[in-house]
Amino acid sequence: MGLLDGKKAIILGASSGIGWAIAERFAEHGAELIIAARRQENLEKLASQIGATPIRCDGRDYDDLKALADAAIDKWGNLDIAVNSAGIVRFNLIKDITPEELHEVADIQYFGFIYFMKHMGNALAATGGGSLINITSSTAISIPIGLTPYSAAKAAINFATKIAAREFGPDQVRVNAVAPGFVPTAMNAYGGGGTPIDEARVDLPEDSPSAKAFIEQTPLARITTVDDCADVTLAVASDLFGDITGQVIPVEGGNHLLRLP
Repeated sequence: MGLLDGKKAIILGASSGIGWAIAERFAEHGAELIIAARRQENLEKLASQIGATPIRCDGRDYDDLKALADAAIDKWGNLDIAVNSAGIVRFNLIKDITPEELHEVADIQYFGFIYFMKHMGNALAATGGGSLINITSSTAISIPIGLTPYSAAKAAINFATKIAAREFGPDQVRVNAVAPGFVPTAMNAYGGGGTPIDEARVDLPEDSPSAKAFIEQTPLARITTVDDCADVTLAVASDLFGDITGQVIPVEGGNHLLRLP
């Protein structure tokens, strides 16, 4: 028996990386899935592997996100789980930040996440409640240098997650954030030295500079994988976490207890 048998779920940002791995794990545990992202070709590839329904959706667009929530209700009549794993990373010191890169990140990782919480929260509330999960970042918990565009937006969504948990709580909608640290993915340039395995995973040797730096600053002395993130998201989405809401859960071996290399 799967942890999500019979559950209906939307996963945004499923065309690569952590979102891809979450979709795989949810399918393994019996969920019926709508997977969404901007890259239609990748979505269709994943959909054919796991039996999901692919829908192109721009995670920055208010109307696209409303249409995504409506598609779930039209298809199933209800929604149980909504996960937002969309995002991009931009590095820059505050003294060098440009309006273009700041807005590029904020459009999807602040405004887009708020729109997602509105539309998915309303859909969940209207059909009996469920679990809404934001994939944020532990770099919004630690104090990184050069990550203000990304980490500040994620920190804002960590806080908004707690507000949403209060607002949607009476409708039996749980709202939590899963906050990965450094995770090697096929699109993660910070994981230099790795070899892509598929759209989600990278083989990163432990003797690579990135791996060595993070292992040294991580109490569990290991690199977090997309599958670690998928496992935690699965647990949070499931009834195992039925009494948990308003939490930001780091998934990074305790790296935030030390420092970001």
